[in-house]
Amino acid sequence: MQTMAALQQFAQQNNIIAGVTPARVFTELKAALSRPVPFVEYTLSERTDPSLTLENARSVVCIGCPYPRSIHTDKGISIAAAGTDYHTFVAQMLEKLLDTLKLTGLPFTDTGPLVDRYTAYLCGLGFYGKNGFIINEKFGSMFFIGYIITAEEFDTYSTPDGGSCKDCRKCLDACPHGAINGGPMDYEKCVSYITQIKGRLTDVQMKMLGTQVYGCDICQLSCPRNRGKADIFFGEKDYTHFFKLTNRQFKEKYGHTGIYWRGRATIVRNALIAHINTGGSKKDIEDFLNDKNDVLRYTAERLLKTENK
Repeated sequence: MQTMAALQQFAQQNNIIAGVTPARVFTELKAALSRPVPFVEYTLSERTDPSLTLENARSVVCIGCPYPRSIHTDKGISIAAAGTDYHTFVAQMLEKLLDTLKLTGLPFTDTGPLVDRYTAYLCGLGFYGKNGFIINEKFGSMFFIGYIITAEEFDTYSTPDGGSCKDCRKCLDACPHGAINGGPMDYEKCVSYITQIKGRLTDVQMKMLGTQVYGCDICQLSCPRNRGKADIFFGEKDYTHFFKLTNRQFKEKYGHTGIYWRGRATIVRNALIAHINTGGSKKDIEDFLNDKNDVLRYTAERLLKTENK
């Protein structure tokens, strides 16, 4: 039997937030998860039943690790993807939690079967904001989620946060294409989603991508609950530095970050588009007409046929 007191002591000592919820079949999610979700390969049953991942699952422990106070990123790269890949340090924190509490279980960071944000909500880490993020009093929505499915029980379990955004709609008004509306996200309109699509983008998607190379911070940065939670500093202040990176150089510079999983071609494609969308010179991308990568050649061709805004 594990104790809530030990879990909360660990959280306080490590400047994170944590909670725990009983492992059960989350039938209430089945309707929402019946539609396709980008980049998720688990079945509906796996996403709603922890026992399909761990036999005799009894509890799900969830933690929230805050973004760094000072965030150093490059133009067009989301603050959530800046610096060391969060999968790495959240996984390390989960392993530390397992070791400290002598807890046994399966840890996951973003790539597990359960719905991370819903798990965080059930574990009392915050309430659902209108932008779909979990908002916590201490960290706002600027924290990364990890969880452990365990066969162990706890003496008490967390209560979901009953807070709300009330009448605030700053994130809804700020979202450039209306991807968020207080309900299910329209992924096809989400800039962050578009930056992660592999292959060729349509002309419409290229315009929608706007200034972004990977991810999007608009809804988070517009949220009053995140005010003062992080200081953001930019290293590279334009997009052309991406054009010069070889595969090896891309790995050396970004291999430890969250953008690396999408590969150089996708990131350079987005940088080409953002460069033109923001009035960059077409001459800067002409060399890509002869690039060995089909997606980059195609992207350059389409961009060179359009007028700078």
